[in-house]
Parts: sequence; C-alpha cells; structure tokens
Amino acid sequence: MKTTMIKSLINKLMTAFASTVLIFVLSSCGGGAKQAETESTDTTKEETFKNVTKYPIPTAFEIVKLLDKAGASYIIGHNNPVENVDKYFTEKSKALNLGVYGADLSYASTYQMKQETMNYLNVSKKLIDDLQISSAFNKELANRVEENIDNKDELIKIITDSFYDTYEFLLNEEKDNVSLLVMCGSWIEGLYITTQIAVTAQNNTDFMTIIANQKDPLNKLYELMQPFAEEAVIAEMMGTLKPLKVIFDEIEGEAVTLKQFENIEKEVSSIRAGIVN
Repeated sequence: MKTTMIKSLINKLMTAFASTVLIFVLSSCGGGAKQAETESTDTTKEETFKNVTKYPIPTAFEIVKLLDKAGASYIIGHNNPVENVDKYFTEKSKALNLGVYGADLSYASTYQMKQETMNYLNVSKKLIDDLQISSAFNKELANRVEENIDNKDELIKIITDSFYDTYEFLLNEEKDNVSLLVMCGSWIEGLYITTQIAVTAQNNTDFMTIIANQKDPLNKLYELMQPFAEEAVIAEMMGTLKPLKVIFDEIEGEAVTLKQFENIEKEVSSIRAGIVN
C-alpha cells in the first residue's frame, strides 16, 4: 500500500520536477546547444530525459556537474574515506552511506579521478551486496567502468544508470525505507561537498546559487518521506533534516545570505558527520 502511495506521489511530482532536471542536464554540459547536439550521438535528449526522471530528486551527478561547470576543483578530503565502509552494520547506516558513497563516486568520476572512482565503486558494491540489491550492480559493471575509465561521458552514463536501476529495484521490492535513506545520504553528501567548496572559494557566487537551488529538492525529499513518517527510521531521518529544512524555508529565490550559508554549512556538516562516523 505504501509503495503504491510513494509511486503515486513521485508521479505527481514528476511533471513539475522534470523540466528542472532537464535544465540541470543540459546546462551542465558546459558548451551550450552545440555541445549538447554532439553528445546526443550516444544518448539522445529524450533518452537522457527519460532516465533522469526515474529519480524523484536531482541526483548527485546533477549537483556535481554544476560544481564542475562553476569551475570547482576536485578535493579528495571532502569525500567519505572508503575505510569507513567497515563501520556500517545497520540497514540504516548502510543505506545512508550507499547514498553518500554514490555521491562521492559521482564526484570522482565527473572529475575523472580514476583510482578514486574504482575505490568508491568497490565500497558501493559492498553496501549493495550487504543490502541485497543484487540486480543493480551486476558482475559486468566494474568491468564496464574500468573499460570506460577514460571516457567521461560514457562512464557517467554507466554509473548513473546503475543508480536509477538501484532505485527502481528498491521500489519494486517494496524496500521504500531503504530507497528513501539512499536518497537522503546522496543529497546530503552533494550539499556537504558544495558547502565545503564554497567555504574555500575566492568567488563563491555560483556555489551559493547551487546551494539555494537545493531548497526544492529538500522539500520534495521531505514530501516523499511524509507517508512513512510513522515508521521510526524515517521519522528519525525527518527529525534530523528538520533544522536544515527550517533554514532553507527562509531562502527566497537563488539568494543565500551569509548567515543562511553559515547555518546551512554548520547543519549539513553535523548531519553528515552523524551519518559517516
């Protein structure tokens, strides 16, 4: 019953959300219409649109691509160390950190960090196995990633498709709690990386805009969790996100005040620390 409810809610959110995601994908290419036309030889706009709209909030790839477009450098220290994977024993911690590592995998592959990409693929595979999501990360995925490690566009497509498959598998298997926690972990890590880059950037205007634009995804994430609020693990996650949501509710448009940014950075760092440590 609840699975039907969440699928229905996702369908209602899609119409309003789809155009935003498509803008994210096309603007993230960094070369305008001409570059988008060239890249469509492998994946048409329609195929890209169909793929991204399977996922109800912007994936970590959308956020990371915007960081790349804004000129942010790759900083290894922003990621969750792969050694931490052995700390996670509960389903909740595994699901949240699958989302976190998925964002880190997006970050590393977008910047073509080969060793980091393989490292985060391996820890993601471990958590996938632990959570028994066997259909998403098949035996061929690691080989496909390794074979395309120098082909940025194809690599991103392979990994992104695996995330969509994971999400679809979880819904079909009625593992709604796990799917919501994975989304939470991924979104939190994407926001965390963005805030950390903004802290050190000489000109952080673009990063502030990316942060401001996370208000709507957070609201959508909260709305997706609402039908499951009576379940302890989701209620706890909603309570964890509530202070951050209060801050975002005060943001108007794409403008983030210094005080709002400081509060967001502090809150997301605290949430993220509670997830990865």
